[in-house]
Amino acid sequence: MNVAIVQAHLEWENVPVNLKLFNKRIAAIEGANIIVLPEMFASGFTMKGKERVAPFYEAVYQCMQEWAREKDALIMGSTVYFEDEHYYNRLLVAFPDGKILHYDKKHLFTMGEEKEHFTAGNELLVFDYQGVRIAPFICYDLRFPVWSRNTCGYDLAVYVANWPEARRQPWQILLMGRAIENQCYVIGVNRVGEDGVGLSYSGDSAVISPKGDVLVACEPFADEVKQVDIDLKALREFRVKFPVLEDRDEFTIED
Repeated sequence: MNVAIVQAHLEWENVPVNLKLFNKRIAAIEGANIIVLPEMFASGFTMKGKERVAPFYEAVYQCMQEWAREKDALIMGSTVYFEDEHYYNRLLVAFPDGKILHYDKKHLFTMGEEKEHFTAGNELLVFDYQGVRIAPFICYDLRFPVWSRNTCGYDLAVYVANWPEARRQPWQILLMGRAIENQCYVIGVNRVGEDGVGLSYSGDSAVISPKGDVLVACEPFADEVKQVDIDLKALREFRVKFPVLEDRDEFTIED
């Protein structure tokens, strides 16, 4: 299975411009089965989602459906969604046949005031695509290993992010950690450039093997797309040969 990671500069709170830019980036991708975009790819990590992003939700939704159909690929990325008087940082999963699944960010970034503007999700999403079990997460979720604990046999964890340059080393290390501890492939897609509040982003987007090896990585600070194949047969053979997950501790999580 071939995956494409799209590391990109985002125009601050400008959904129409970002959608046009991603349309060009995605059009140039060939042969990918899965295409992953950053967190809030249409706007950047803004706390003004109500005014600047939510009104464009249908446009984002439709673009993702069109991209998935045109490229015959799964498209993943998050945006702002409004429902029942609540705003969510919602990751959309667009299938080539038009179907859309979603995951709402569980861990809202307190230091960035995300909790004051958004409602946290409370359900994991694990789904099958072309024989691969996939679990998507968003940015700050990466810091909480219990939430992403592989108790449901997923093969691929996907993290979309707006993760600042100042914390780039934890981003890189935690992606490897999640891959190793869960015996799965991990995709991490981050943005680059500077946002509207002055934060800089280095990207460091990558695909990590179940052994913690970097299979492919984008150049830091570069607006670029990278592609790589992931080997599901090798993953399953590794789990049989080194069945670490069978020895994990059992415990119950309570909110």
